[in-house]
Amino acid sequence: MASNSPRPSKADRLEAARAQARATRDAAEKKRRQRSLWIKIGVIVAAVAVVAGGIGIYVSTQFNPNNTVAKTGPVPANANQYGGVVNNGPNQLAESPADTPQEINTDTVEGAVGKQGEPTKPQGANDKANPAQVIVYVDLLCPFCKQFEDTNAALLETYVKDKKATVEYRMVTFLDRASSTNYPSRGANAMACVANEAPAAYMPFMKSLWKAVDEGLVNEQSASSGLTNAQLGERAVAAGAPDSVKSCIENGTYRPWVKLTTGLAQQANVQGTPSVLINGETYTGAADSAEAFKAFADEKIAAAAKK
Repeated sequence: MASNSPRPSKADRLEAARAQARATRDAAEKKRRQRSLWIKIGVIVAAVAVVAGGIGIYVSTQFNPNNTVAKTGPVPANANQYGGVVNNGPNQLAESPADTPQEINTDTVEGAVGKQGEPTKPQGANDKANPAQVIVYVDLLCPFCKQFEDTNAALLETYVKDKKATVEYRMVTFLDRASSTNYPSRGANAMACVANEAPAAYMPFMKSLWKAVDEGLVNEQSASSGLTNAQLGERAVAAGAPDSVKSCIENGTYRPWVKLTTGLAQQANVQGTPSVLINGETYTGAADSAEAFKAFADEKIAAAAKK
């Protein structure tokens, strides 16, 4: 059947080709971003509401009482002054260094910001460490952090078991603003409670928190409320912590220390999570690439063994 539609002109065909090329590039860029290692600091998941005939954007934690954090607080046992907890053996944590203070003041990191374009330089990073020193900055609401753990946790456990590396976790809260209940801060506090009271339960508890995402209890793609304090307590006890850990979690005992950890990370130019460094050098590959991370880690660990 003959068509009555006019044949597109050469200019129309050229424009259509350009539009298709743009769409292809945009789709590729979107995919690249989704697979990127970084979640930039300041990402805000906001709720949009129509109010009085206008559109208002509200950050859900703006009026959240969970935002209130004391300026001073204790440092958990088995933690260091930089906000790190070091896994140095199967379900084992290193004891706190002798120079670790018993109490911290968050005034030292108030308003902390990094310098754009500057490299990440974590406090306490040791470029001569042997076994190699792995530092991992983690946010419990970060989907790429879960990707990294799902992909590389077993490898890191092997390095630790074989005494090739220690793995230091620094729990940060960049995505508090993406949670209606400050879940990253509450979860990091719960992990500090477990480190303090039951160090052997720390790694199993971390795994349990990531499993909560698979169970649909934590939604990393929306303004998630995350687990309640009661649920955090139940999981901590199930991981091996004593029942007394529940009051530590409920009271937010280590929220000031968690805030300090996040501020120190910002001062160190940590631009997103997960940020992974081995002997001070940053991994820049994809969070879900086992091959890329293993190649990077094996190279750094081999170099550390020669020092």
